[in-house]
Amino acid sequence: MVFEIIATVANLGALTVIGFIYAAYVKNLRTMNSLKETQLKVAEQNVKLWKDKAIELERKSPEFIEKQLNERIKIREEEIERLAKDSDNHVEKISLKNDEIEKLNEAVNKAHQYRKSISVWDRDERDFIEIPHSELEQKPIGSLCVDSASLMICDPFYLKMRDEQEKEDFQTQTKKYKVVETGEFFCTDLNDDYTDMELLGLDEELTPEQMLAMGLIEEVEYSGNLPAIESTYIKGDFIDPERVYRQVRHYSFLNGRVGAGISISLGGDGVYPVSVESYKGELQRIIIDI
Repeated sequence: MVFEIIATVANLGALTVIGFIYAAYVKNLRTMNSLKETQLKVAEQNVKLWKDKAIELERKSPEFIEKQLNERIKIREEEIERLAKDSDNHVEKISLKNDEIEKLNEAVNKAHQYRKSISVWDRDERDFIEIPHSELEQKPIGSLCVDSASLMICDPFYLKMRDEQEKEDFQTQTKKYKVVETGEFFCTDLNDDYTDMELLGLDEELTPEQMLAMGLIEEVEYSGNLPAIESTYIKGDFIDPERVYRQVRHYSFLNGRVGAGISISLGGDGVYPVSVESYKGELQRIIIDI
């Protein structure tokens, strides 16, 4: 019994010693592992440091610089190639635009020539044709002496027409109107196509009835007496103090219709040359140089 107690105590003592030895061994292993981890970190830092130094030295080497330059040269060559393609494309576009400009200039020249052309009656063609102004023959035919600072253009027949004949030819009774913008009077039938509204500063495509509805003209009181408009009557005294300084005056017939004649204020007296333009001997235009 005593022997068993001694053996048990001895075994416990041995196990205790073994436990201490094992604990010391484990602690030593942990210490060694921690040291190795520290050494590994130091080694990694040293490797990174030397790697950075190697990269820095490599960048300073001629081979690295040459490589970098070659890459930049390649990029520039690609850019130059792209710009060259763009340049070719731009040259083509510029050429197309120049062609368009040339065509537009041709159209402008044709329009300019057309504007300078004149429509004349060609007796050979028996039709109206457009010809350049340069094909008209111009020659002087005389001069006009002016002492009233104005010039009158009319058919002398209207000035010499007998009163009886005039009343017979212009007996139609019409209404009297006034152009709102200019204050000029005229007489017409609302359905009359004869009145030249363009001369009165109105749209010739509008009928008097339409202009009346638009407020461009207004009806004025008319007693029916003849001449309908005394201030512009072709056989009147032509005295109109309110319009004496007007540049253009339209003379009217007995019934107040415009078209009997026209007078132009010249701004002064003098002698004014007159010439005519003709085409193939046919009179086309009369020019009064004022």
